[in-house]
Formats: sequence, C-alpha cells, structure tokens
Amino acid sequence: MRNLITPTPFNSQFVDNLGHLGFRSFMPHPYLQTWVQRYWIARQPRIPEQGFTEKLYPDGGTNINFRFIDNQLPEVSFNAFATLSTMEFQRNVDLMGIRFHPGGAFQLFGFDMPGLIGNIYSSDDLDTDINNQQLHDLRDQLNTATSIAARIGLIDDWLLQQAAQQLAHAGPIQHLLPRLPNSSDSIETMSAQVNLSRRQLERRFQQEVGLTMVYVKQLQRIKKARQLISLNPERPLVDIAHEAGFYDQAHFNRQFQKINEQTPGQYRDRKLANKKTPPT
Repeated sequence: MRNLITPTPFNSQFVDNLGHLGFRSFMPHPYLQTWVQRYWIARQPRIPEQGFTEKLYPDGGTNINFRFIDNQLPEVSFNAFATLSTMEFQRNVDLMGIRFHPGGAFQLFGFDMPGLIGNIYSSDDLDTDINNQQLHDLRDQLNTATSIAARIGLIDDWLLQQAAQQLAHAGPIQHLLPRLPNSSDSIETMSAQVNLSRRQLERRFQQEVGLTMVYVKQLQRIKKARQLISLNPERPLVDIAHEAGFYDQAHFNRQFQKINEQTPGQYRDRKLANKKTPPT
C-alpha cells in the first residue's frame, strides 16, 4: 500500500523562505528513502516581471527536475552541480524535482557520476542512462496529471521500477553518509566499518557520487550548519560550529565561506532579516 503523501520541512538545496515560489517538499516512498532525500514542487502562477534568483547550496546530492509547460510534454533535466549555483524563476512557475542523496542517482540509474558532476543535462543528454521508453511514458502520464498527489505517485512508481531494474541496494556509501558530519573517524577507520580498504572506499565514492569522500564530508557538515542556523538564527555560531562537527571556529568560518560564498555571520543575518521581513 502506498504511503501517505506527507509534506516535510524544506531544508534541501533551497534553504531560504521560498513561500513566494509556492515551494513544498514531500517524502518519497519508504523504500526509496535510502537514495532519495525528498521531492519538491514549486507552483506559482504569478511571478513579478523581474523574477527571482535563488541560491542552490551543494550537499553532494543531485536533482532530476521536471518543468511543466502548457500544451507540451514536461522538460526533464539532471542537475549535478557540486558547488554553489543559482536557479532563475520567471513568469509562471510549475516545477517538480527529485533530490537524491549523494550516490542515489548512481544506484537508481547507473549514471556515470564522475563524467556528469559539475553540469546540468537535458533528458536527451541522458538517453544512454535513462530507459528512453519509460521516460517517455512518464512524461505522457505527468502531462495529464494535474494534482500534486498524482504526480508524486507517478514519480514514486517510476523510481521503484528503476530500483528493481538496477538492483539498487544500500551499499557502503549509504551506510556511511549519516555518520559523516559528526564523525571524527579516519577514512581508514570508516572503510574498515564497511569491510573495504581505504582505496576501495575512495574509489566507490568517486564512482557513485563523483566526488571525494573528504569533500562530501565537508559538504555534509556545512549543510548541517546551514540547517542549524536556519532553525535558530539567534543561536551562537560557536555552538553551531561544534554541533556541525567543527572543533575549530576559524576552520568552520573558512569552510563555510568557501562553499557558500558568504560567512556564517552573513548567512545568519540574512536568515534574521527573512524572519523579520518575509518575501512577498
């Protein structure tokens, strides 16, 4: 029996207050949650002429996005950015996205992650990786599904089919990801925990995520820091740094600024400003 479509707090790539874009997020089918963080939607028929530009913060994961356009099949794209990027929203917005955990797209589609990281691709670019007929069928079905629940059900079914075809399973990457932000273990120690050598584990990360284990750990820690600041912008940054796995405030500041192109203080100030003056 399908799980209920349950809204969840949106804290994935988009971490600002995005009510002005009609953003909501939903959990996928329980079986898919090993590889899929969440589904997100943006539905806003009235965008100001100047539009909106929103930041997309990296966490090592990837996106498949569907753009719904009147009188034509949805456009499909795969976003594999591993650094800070932006997304433009103009005119009317009707989007849906699948946010994968690091390694999730590899497990469900067998993507060549090292060759894809750093760019955005159309569905035509991915024809050799995604079953073309299944994708065309999905587009046809999504084109006639107007409710959120119907669209999510179709995406769930598609991904469950992919998981079965790819024999997707929770491997070493999926076992280690939840521990990465706060773990002080060496790579050798973590590789031993999943019965691999350091070299084997590092190769698996490159193959499945397209990034090094060290970089993914850094992205996950910074992601946790962003989430903690978003939850309570008035909390001392030294406490944020410690809970996110940083034991040196200066190192936290440097890494946060390197990945987010703003200091923790600047990010916090924006959050405080958003609380006082939400977007309209």
